[in-house]
Amino acid sequence: MLRRPADSTAAVQELLDGNGRLVNLVTRMQRAVFDEEPGEKSVVIPIDLLSMGLPFCAGSASDQVPFALVLGCSDARVPIESIFDQTFNDLFVVRIAGNVLGTECVGSFDFAVRNLGKSLKAVVVLGHTGCGAVTAAVDAYLSPNAYADITFSHPLRSLVDRIMIAARGAASALGSRHGESIKRHPEYRSLLLEAATYLNAAVTAFDLKREVAAFHDSQIDVFYGVCDIGTMLVRACPRAERSEPELKRAPQNADELVALTNELVDVLDNRLEPARSQ
Repeated sequence: MLRRPADSTAAVQELLDGNGRLVNLVTRMQRAVFDEEPGEKSVVIPIDLLSMGLPFCAGSASDQVPFALVLGCSDARVPIESIFDQTFNDLFVVRIAGNVLGTECVGSFDFAVRNLGKSLKAVVVLGHTGCGAVTAAVDAYLSPNAYADITFSHPLRSLVDRIMIAARGAASALGSRHGESIKRHPEYRSLLLEAATYLNAAVTAFDLKREVAAFHDSQIDVFYGVCDIGTMLVRACPRAERSEPELKRAPQNADELVALTNELVDVLDNRLEPARSQ
């Protein structure tokens, strides 16, 4: 019998622990490549076959009992199960460019909550740094003329339009804090991209929470985070210092979204300090 988290707190902790294990492996590999840890060229990872969720008998399929639903991006560099160090039958995963919430995604989650609700304990929206869809939305915001190329592709336009909410929100917060001059700062586009990446994950989690609540009055908790593809560390805020894996609960209302946006600007403001002192 597979062990499953008893509640949302345990489910999220299992995901964070799994991400911590992956980050540790990535760090060890990076150090070995640059000879910071001689002799560490290979790592043996023990696997308990009975806990992998594989069918015990030939020809018999196991029941589907994932403990978490995850909405992630389609980017090939961010395989969800690997990021959280989970295996067969642990996660119900939906992936779409930009981790946005479209009709088909909602339908998949509706199916999962209706049919797998007994095992599900948490829902997670996972974005990632270097996201091409977020970059397209930010660049379209910064250079509206470039949006013309996207206009002729309805599917692509649909993705960009959904992310544009985060791009505009991040730009508005940066503008309110620093005025129009921020747009001339050499780091402006980079700051906007990072803020929009985190805000997009939070906005999607905010929307998904409302959708999940409508599925038979489901009380499953919704969280969000962003995977840094340079370290594979999942976190909910782009702090400069290295930190532990982190997921945050989805914002409950518009005020919490505004507070989150301001928090992101506070953190990213640290990058502007060197320029101010010159």
